[in-house]
Amino acid sequence: MVRQMPKLPNKEILLRQQNEKRHEIPVDDDTVMVVYARDISFFDVQKSAQELLVIGKNGEMSLDLEAYWKYAFTNWIVRTEPELSTSELLDLKGHIGQRIAAVLPSPETVGKMLQGDFTKGGA
Repeated sequence: MVRQMPKLPNKEILLRQQNEKRHEIPVDDDTVMVVYARDISFFDVQKSAQELLVIGKNGEMSLDLEAYWKYAFTNWIVRTEPELSTSELLDLKGHIGQRIAAVLPSPETVGKMLQGDFTKGGA
């Protein structure tokens, strides 16, 4: 006898969350900036992987971390407090950029997602 599986009651469980996650990023000992990052979709993972993985003419593969993080900062960060333009986001001091990167899916997390593990990184 074949077991009848219950049908999904609503489609919300299938879709990426439309809400933004608020992250306080320390700027110095007594100041924070706020970054709002969106949930990423299946297609975000695919596109960010294209930015990350570079296949040369000789078939050799390399990683382009700069292109990956540019994609992440410009596509997954919805807004900031104080408000920063895209070009300002890409011109942050190193330690601030590193702190923001820590709240976004890492290249390693995206690699795991490409292998079918979408349980990581809030995706």
